[in-house]
Formats: sequence, C-alpha cells, structure tokens
Amino acid sequence: MAMQTNNSITLLDKSSYIPYYVQIKQILLDRIRDGVYSENTRFPSESQLASEFSVTRMTVRKALDELKREGMIQTERGKGSMVSQSKIEQSLKHYYRFGREVGNTGVPAQSRVISAESIVPPAEVKKKFGDIRDKEFYKIVRLRFYKDSPVSLEFAYIPCSVAPGIIEQPINQTSLADILEHTYGRQIEKATEYLFPRISDAYESNMLEIQNHSPVFQTERITRAKDQTIIEYRRSVILGDKVKFSMELY
Repeated sequence: MAMQTNNSITLLDKSSYIPYYVQIKQILLDRIRDGVYSENTRFPSESQLASEFSVTRMTVRKALDELKREGMIQTERGKGSMVSQSKIEQSLKHYYRFGREVGNTGVPAQSRVISAESIVPPAEVKKKFGDIRDKEFYKIVRLRFYKDSPVSLEFAYIPCSVAPGIIEQPINQTSLADILEHTYGRQIEKATEYLFPRISDAYESNMLEIQNHSPVFQTERITRAKDQTIIEYRRSVILGDKVKFSMELY
C-alpha cells in the first residue's frame, strides 16, 4: 500500500524499499508545504509522531534531523521544534541597505542599538582602513530583526573624522549609509564584501537567541566614498537558517 497523507489518515508503505524515516520526512515536508504546519508554529513532538506512524522515536528523530538539515524546521530554546520561516533572499549583486527593508521581503527593517561609543579600535580593525590617521573610531553594534525575530548582529566601525557625532543620529531607525550620504555628504562609490560560514560564539549566540556554536554566515564589508576613502568597516553575523544570498551569473 502506497503512503497517503491527508488531515485524517497517514499510512506508511511498509512493503516499500524506501526507509520509514524517508517516507515520514516526505509526509512531514508535504504538510509544511501545504500549510498544515504553518511558519513559526510548534512542530509535533517525537513521541507524538512516533505514535502516529507506529514507529520508534529513533526513526522519527532521523526524519526530523533531515528536515533540520534542509532548514524546514529549527529547534529553539524553550520552544522545541518550530516550522522555519521562509528564508529572506539577499542579493549580492548590488549594495544593499538593511536599514531600509529586509532583503527581498519589502518589510521595513527593525533595529535595536546595543551600543554606540567612541573607541580606540583593535589593530585588526584599524588595518582595514589602510593608512589612516584617526586614532578614535565610532563602534556601533546593532541587532537586526525581521518580524520581531533576530536576523543578524552587526558591528560597524567609522572613523570619527568621517562623521563627527554620528552616534547622536537616529541610527536605530535609519541606514548608516543614508546618514553618511545625506547628513555628512559622504557619497558612497562602492563596497567590497566578503561572505563565509562559521560558528557563533557565546555573545553572538545569546544576542541572536540561538544555541552556542550554531552555524552562521559572517559578512565583512569595506565601504568607500567617491574619493576612494574608506568610510566604514562592517562585520555582520547572520542567521543561516533565515537568510540566503543570491547572485545572478552570466
């Protein structure tokens, strides 16, 4: 008997060569895609699914692990397994400004300023600016949200001479790039951005509300004005299960 799925009955094909966990994974995947389990809702527990399919919890766990690897569900502290949100698509083709809207969603961005201060930057940060005379930089740490959930943690460094007093501006509401251009006349010419995967540290994990040592993306951006002066270095830690990056190739 072939496996069937609807709101009242779920049958595994126990004569099939397809392992039970693969069949269960496909059934659950179909339910997610059909909206039976909607975004940000609690997913059935292992014991519930084991009872429904008349299999062991170990078999169910293998199916759930597959769904986690594909980003369809995620485990959150104190919430159990939840259906993941659709991923935000962020193009790498052009200079994007999170402070305006979130990726391809058209949803206005939300930000929370964690700290904004004048500092003597660490050597590895100052090195990003090349031969610069500034001894003090503004360091701005902001937490970015999408639909009230953290998406990225951003560390921005700007030489004090580039934008005196920028931390007094509405940096929780407006793109830093817009402030640099419209308030300080620093027209942006281009930016170089690097993207790579890594795991989160304890501070990042706490701020992003994820388990320590979770997989994340890190981007590093160096922004230049029209006179080729480097006006900002930014490091962002981005949740890999909520954002995907795209690039058109020709």
